[in-house]
Amino acid sequence: MSKTVVITGGTGGIGLHTAIGIARTGARVLVTGRRPDAGAEAVARIQAESGNEDVAFVQGDVSTKAGVAALSDALLAKTDRIDVLVNNAGLMAQERQVNEDGFELDFAVNVVAPYLLTLQLQPALAAAAPSRVLMVTGGKASGPFDPTDLQSEQGFVPLVSYTRTKRACEAMSLALAAELEPARIYLSIVYPGRASTAMTRAMTPRSLPWFLRPAWPVFRILIPTEDGGKSAARASQSSVFAATSETVEGKAGVYIDTNQQVAKLHPTVHDPANQAKVLDAIRG
Repeated sequence: MSKTVVITGGTGGIGLHTAIGIARTGARVLVTGRRPDAGAEAVARIQAESGNEDVAFVQGDVSTKAGVAALSDALLAKTDRIDVLVNNAGLMAQERQVNEDGFELDFAVNVVAPYLLTLQLQPALAAAAPSRVLMVTGGKASGPFDPTDLQSEQGFVPLVSYTRTKRACEAMSLALAAELEPARIYLSIVYPGRASTAMTRAMTPRSLPWFLRPAWPVFRILIPTEDGGKSAARASQSSVFAATSETVEGKAGVYIDTNQQVAKLHPTVHDPANQAKVLDAIRG
């Protein structure tokens, strides 16, 4: 039986190239996204570049609790077993927004959504056990985590908010990994590194803290410009590795860096008190 792999945000950027890489292994691939037109284009491209016809699109919006629930229902209607769930969908909003659940939007997409979707898909993950869950992180690699302003209520700076929510996702993920491990569902955290994506190309000087804005020309050089997907393909290698390699088989709470190596997260992410603050914020 071929494996079934779900990739959220799989219609573009790193998620699309993750889907291509995993489809090349012969797995059944389900990619999710908000737009059916983008979904159809992605499926055609994944099939063409991987030579694997067993690829499908599932529409869903992970910016709200209701959207996550609807997506999980749609996925469970497609399959009763999931061997690998790649929580790849991410957001760097350029202004502070609050969703219908009262969550700041970066926090909703980058932290709440992967937590809830993983739990709601747990029956299918358990049916395929040993199975894997990947949490794709971002921002500065393995930096410190301060959970005192999880939803940027004290001031919103796009890059700062995005990085903060990715650290929060890492802390949440370590706690969730311990919870899932007895069911032989093994959660890993994956860092892809820099890539040219729609999210990075939308950045402006206002995405940075005020004191870094004069250095925007230098900062811009560090962010890959449109390169036909080359940097996104390179960045996807960590997710493909974590989804397919025997290195992480049966291991929970593993962190995979841009070199497809097991690495260490910052100690503040491992702090149980910090993890508890994130879980409390998710659960309200």
